[in-house]
Amino acid sequence: MPDKIEHIQELSVFADDLLLLVEVIEAGGFTAASKRSGIPKSRLSRRIAALEELLGVCLLTRSSRTFAVTEIGSRLLQHGLQIRAETQTAITAALDSATTPSGPLRVACPIALSSVLVADVAVAFARAHPRVQVHLTTTHGTDAPRCDPYDLVIHPSNQSLPDSDLIARRLVQLSYVLVAAPSLMEAGDWPMTPQELTRKPAIGWNSRDAWASWQLNGPDGESVKVDLPVQFGCDSLIAVLKAALAGLGIARLPWPMCRPHVEAEDLRIVTAGWAPAPMSIYVLYSSRRQLSLAGKAFITTLSQAMIAENWGEQWGNVRPP
Repeated sequence: MPDKIEHIQELSVFADDLLLLVEVIEAGGFTAASKRSGIPKSRLSRRIAALEELLGVCLLTRSSRTFAVTEIGSRLLQHGLQIRAETQTAITAALDSATTPSGPLRVACPIALSSVLVADVAVAFARAHPRVQVHLTTTHGTDAPRCDPYDLVIHPSNQSLPDSDLIARRLVQLSYVLVAAPSLMEAGDWPMTPQELTRKPAIGWNSRDAWASWQLNGPDGESVKVDLPVQFGCDSLIAVLKAALAGLGIARLPWPMCRPHVEAEDLRIVTAGWAPAPMSIYVLYSSRRQLSLAGKAFITTLSQAMIAENWGEQWGNVRPP
């Protein structure tokens, strides 16, 4: 019996070390993994070194300047990912045996969406469900969508999502508008036609290009491409909004984000009847593990909040084509 207990303990330690290996590889190094997981860097390094000694192989090559995964390290990564997915599925099944949402819920969301709505929804959800531990992480929203290490990822896109093992639920379709501060425009400039836009500077988004190229859709199904010189560019919608309020140029922004400023007359819509293509807001989660009761409840709460705030039409579940 003692030998069996010792064997189980050894397997448990080995599985734990595999999960730590996954954390280090996914983060791209020990320092980043320590910041993301809260585990001291020295402990991570010691555990991976012990795993390498136990197996008699090199899993990672690291120095002060380089970090790389060996072939056997990549193979063990896949086993670690499988263990993590199966563990999460088992935990989810246990938690869902209850009728009340509970357990950890990790949500990633672009900072602009978080500041406008999602953070408020997450706070209200945590108050309504005290048995759920909500962890909200803000992102730029410009990277390719991936779920690990999150349960739910809020992802905006104006294109079809690439084929993957992710399940996507399209929550709403956001309207976008072109806006500018009154100080940027002369009285005779309102409203402007698409052709007249080229006389004004633009606020660029996620680009170092000298020109912003925008496709605008008209009231009669027409479509026009306009090119504006970029005076200020950034990869944050919050910064784009601030630049627009400061009169640095015409900005392309989601209507829910700039609506309060338009209503307060700090911003004005530039082109009457002409607007950029709408943006769909998706919530993504892995198809490899069961979505928890807490995750399902959060999606419902967020969807209802977006509809209540007139963010757009509600859509059903879709899979990326």
